[in-house]
Amino acid sequence: MNQTLLVIAGEDSGDLHGAELLRELKARRPGLRIVGVGGPRMTPLLDRKLADVKDLAVVGFIEVIRHLPRLNRLFKQILAAAAEEGISAALLIDYPGFNLRLAKALRKQQPAVKLHQYVCPQVWAWKKGRIPQLGTGLDTLYCLFDFEPELFRGYPVDARFVGHPLVELVKPECDRGLFFRETGLDPARPLVALLPGSRRGEIERLLPPMAELATRWRQERPEVQWVLPVAPTLDPAFIRLHLGEAPVTLVEGRTYAARAYADAALVASGTATLETALLGTPFAVVYRLNALTYQMARCIVKVPHFGLANVVAGREVAPELLQDEVNARRLGVELAQLLDPDVARHVRAELGEVRGHLGEPGAAGRVAEDLLGKL
Repeated sequence: MNQTLLVIAGEDSGDLHGAELLRELKARRPGLRIVGVGGPRMTPLLDRKLADVKDLAVVGFIEVIRHLPRLNRLFKQILAAAAEEGISAALLIDYPGFNLRLAKALRKQQPAVKLHQYVCPQVWAWKKGRIPQLGTGLDTLYCLFDFEPELFRGYPVDARFVGHPLVELVKPECDRGLFFRETGLDPARPLVALLPGSRRGEIERLLPPMAELATRWRQERPEVQWVLPVAPTLDPAFIRLHLGEAPVTLVEGRTYAARAYADAALVASGTATLETALLGTPFAVVYRLNALTYQMARCIVKVPHFGLANVVAGREVAPELLQDEVNARRLGVELAQLLDPDVARHVRAELGEVRGHLGEPGAAGRVAEDLLGKL
């Protein structure tokens, strides 16, 4: 009898990890029916798509409140589809605010359904009160960082370290020569990559100061070139709207190459900081939230760093700029430092240490094997 798996990803990084995992699942069990929410990478692997990650991609307390009616409608549609499909299990990928609430509702609606979470929520940074909820509300928790399983010692959940899928996923999509030919950029001049995030709200908050810096440097440092790899969840026209007249080249389908061949980068906090660290490109982490959201976050965040690369390293290997620090002047100061050859050499050596904390390649395959054994 064919089984049905519900899979929910809520943002671009979840779509990336989800696609790799679904590919491994389908290779091992072609008859497995997969329904759920995904983005452009997961879509071809879904037998039934319930919604797109664009419909769920909201960041920040205040922003979630504004989008609550739409999120609640989607929540009910997913629950209805889970009942209609008679799912055997649910695989929830990251996106804890939505997915943990969904896990609780699924447990109530279909008690026999096994609940598996891929990517442990960052309870070590904030919301430690979620540890009991995760430890008792889930059947399996697949952890990407080696220090996470210990947090759930004593709880019935099977919390296991599987390694980070980025270790094998993060590599340039093409060689250096082809990248510069495709983009028309000059390989002999300095190149800065801009990564203002994969959500519309992040673009609105982070891209204008980046664009202002690029515009200023057209006069002050005309030798510097700028490239912005467009996240698949975003429309290039929306990005151009917030770039204005800034001299920035947009590229699609080259998100890793753009960073790998850049001399420095400005990167929105999140998975992108780990990716950039793995590519070895010196970068600064930037983060700006709605003012009220930020004040609330300050009260509950319990780690000294907010950039994932810095959290994994246990120290600051990339400078971090928060809220009002994200302005053209300050970005320029940090970027000028990173473009200094001596500083860049030192930073690259430190970034090399981050990779050692992320486990061996093959995370998606390990999760697929374990998950299919539990279906």
